[in-house]
Amino acid sequence: FIQSNLRFLNMSFRLPQALKQIKINDISSTVQRAMGRVEAEARCKLATAYRLTNYADWDALVYGHISLRIPGTDHLLINPYGMHYREITASSLVKIDLDGNLIAAGSTNYGFQKTGYVIHTALHEVRPDLSALMHIHSRAGMAVACTVDDILPVHQDAMYLRPVSHHKFHGIVTDDSEKRALAADFPAPSKCMLMHGHGLMTGGRTIEEAFLYMYYLHNVCQLYVDAGYTHKPVPEDKIIPEEVIKMSMEVDEVNYDKDFGEMDFEALSRQLDYAGLETGYPYKS
Repeated sequence: FIQSNLRFLNMSFRLPQALKQIKINDISSTVQRAMGRVEAEARCKLATAYRLTNYADWDALVYGHISLRIPGTDHLLINPYGMHYREITASSLVKIDLDGNLIAAGSTNYGFQKTGYVIHTALHEVRPDLSALMHIHSRAGMAVACTVDDILPVHQDAMYLRPVSHHKFHGIVTDDSEKRALAADFPAPSKCMLMHGHGLMTGGRTIEEAFLYMYYLHNVCQLYVDAGYTHKPVPEDKIIPEEVIKMSMEVDEVNYDKDFGEMDFEALSRQLDYAGLETGYPYKS
């Protein structure tokens, strides 16, 4: 598993042998009893998502954010600001409420980023259907967000993304006043958003769903870059017709597992466990 260039689902993973592998589930049994199984599992899932994001080469230094609402609460888990994604563990995640109040600092002293709080709480407040939100600055995602007005269905992966939402860049997000614009630009039932001049955002009922939507969104952005559609129009004959999309999605609703993304996320998590990273992921299959 630990190679300099391994591929999962067309994602290039980078795990140099010389780097120490930090286990993901570092929650002791004593701490787990105190916080409860539900929060402990949420922490393990979210920390695993951060690691997968890093290994997929979607991260950007210590920036970007993935958040997860702890089931049955209004508390969110988010990354400690200053930690690299491949350092993040289950215990290090910061717990905040929807008002941005710190509930638990986790196992570090890093705290959390104001930008992450504004973006994620703005959307969690108005989208209770989305327990997880994923915001990345991948190279292909930024290229498309900076050059393309909309994502057209040029590939079957793009069919899953619709409706794609859009948010114009108003500067670095640090002010609560930006919350209203963010919330208005990402209405239900959309689960994918181009943040123009910025990056990509996806949401899901679960972290697994948000991750799979991001896989599809990033993949389509990479296709746009590879095909040159960031600087030339998509030919009409390359756009999948609406009737084909409708038929395909109807078939997929019947045949695809209702827990969208779970099977894929579990498969990736197993690869990390095979490598000895101890995800703590609560496998169903």
